[in-house]
Amino acid sequence: MTEPLSFNRILAVLKRQWWIVVAVVAVAGVAGFVASSGVADVYTGVAKIAIDTAPSSRYRGMPVADDLVKATSGSEMRAAVAQALGTSEADVAANLRATAAGNPLTTIRVTYTAATKDAAQAGARAGANAIIDVVDASMAKEIAIREAQIEASKKALAAIDAAARSEAPSAQTAYQRWAIETQLLDYTSALEGIVGVYTYDGTSSSSVSLGSDARNRNVLGAAVVGVALGILLAGVREALRKRT
Repeated sequence: MTEPLSFNRILAVLKRQWWIVVAVVAVAGVAGFVASSGVADVYTGVAKIAIDTAPSSRYRGMPVADDLVKATSGSEMRAAVAQALGTSEADVAANLRATAAGNPLTTIRVTYTAATKDAAQAGARAGANAIIDVVDASMAKEIAIREAQIEASKKALAAIDAAARSEAPSAQTAYQRWAIETQLLDYTSALEGIVGVYTYDGTSSSSVSLGSDARNRNVLGAAVVGVALGILLAGVREALRKRT
């Protein structure tokens, strides 16, 4: 009949077979270190696009944030980012990510991973700029209409001012000027609203995942596995020793 397993028995076995546990842990630790020795530092660049959700629904054709996030996975945007960075679309596909955050959505967070800080930040900026380019392209017609309206209003004001220098002031002229100024303010506000739905200030930040941290985690994990395996082997050897 086998003896019941107890903590004292385990300690006794480990005391006699300690060298097995030490050897297995050492081998496991070295194996974990060697396996992760090629792990390099990884940088993540971050660029944030602010979203003004209040006016977005008022403009026909304005892309929604979720669609812009999905667009970062499309070949067209990947090609644009790859061209800006001088890299391949495959690299962009592997490293570029975007998420929308907030309720309601207030930010599009663009990230890019790379081997250096500068490359990571440049990738994030390129991704954010590509998203803004998509918005501008989608709203180009609306923007052109507002810009034309603004230009026409400014010309009308200039004509009234030129006429006022040679004519006596009148209530009709004052009213016309007020009406045109009001229109100009409306057109300017509409244009600012369109271009202000998604804004990016051109900045980026970065964080780093150290390769040494990954190596330490791998070695520690391998050592823990080694302890468990070493104890098991020590128990097996002790059982065989007793049989003989």
